[in-house]
Amino acid sequence: MNSDQPTTPDSGTTGQSAAGPLRSGVLIATLLAATLFGGAGCGPGSEAHDRGEVPRGEAADPVAQPPDADSLLVRHLTRIDERMAAVDSLFQPLPLLRSAQEAALRQSAYGEQLARARELGVGRSPSADQLDALQGQGRLVPLSDSTHWVVRTLNYSEPLVVPALRAALTRIGERFHARLAAIGAPPFRLEVSSALRTAADQRALRRVNANAASGASTHEYGTSVDLAYSAFAAPATPIADVQPEGAAWAADYLRRYQDVAAGRVAARRALELKAILGEVLIEVQREGLVMITMERRQPVFHLTLAQDLLPQNRDE
Repeated sequence: MNSDQPTTPDSGTTGQSAAGPLRSGVLIATLLAATLFGGAGCGPGSEAHDRGEVPRGEAADPVAQPPDADSLLVRHLTRIDERMAAVDSLFQPLPLLRSAQEAALRQSAYGEQLARARELGVGRSPSADQLDALQGQGRLVPLSDSTHWVVRTLNYSEPLVVPALRAALTRIGERFHARLAAIGAPPFRLEVSSALRTAADQRALRRVNANAASGASTHEYGTSVDLAYSAFAAPATPIADVQPEGAAWAADYLRRYQDVAAGRVAARRALELKAILGEVLIEVQREGLVMITMERRQPVFHLTLAQDLLPQNRDE
């Protein structure tokens, strides 16, 4: 049932003030300006670039840049920081998951999940040829980035699920976004950290993750995914305007900076976002759509399909 990542504790933080971290945007703005305008030490191939501290890319055409480009860029980056601080503040009064809610997210027995996986899935641990055939038959569908979630780099699973599970994830994502919209927050996305595993994937995962099941796993049937609860992704569309008048030449850099800034807000407010997602998962579990296990040794919600929303896709 476990995430593709090595075993790690929940590292989410909450309650931090946005002002201090967001002010570092001025420093990043300076680095970005140096990148755009050919400053020493920050160009492509430099150590700063290799560490990922500034966006990669070719410098913009100097002819296309206004005379006050440096100050204009800093002004727009500061505007993005101010927008992110306002978003961060929306989460400050929100409650975290209560003990009773966490208990509700751990009440689903794994044996019951495995039984449902066998009933609704594609058969245990399909081979590579079988995976191709199942996709051709429409019994497995790709799980790619969407407006509701992003898929992490999967080292021990394939981004494939049964169609009904993708439909269930869409419903969960819609409700998650509806709750965020209700408090005026942007649509941060869920992070999928594991999906379908073959038997070889499961064995390889056990070597790096002690929490991985030693027997059959629901992940082997295409009916389970893990959703991270210690990390959430930036929205699919920018929170702040990244193509402002007078700085179209820097739009790519502003978009990258906005995504980084949005990710920092999501990291600071991971526990609040976890609580919002947890409420949605409790709701859909009560409706019989999915079965949930909130894991302790891995910061993920393990989710198994419990009801086929698309019965035409099931085995005859």
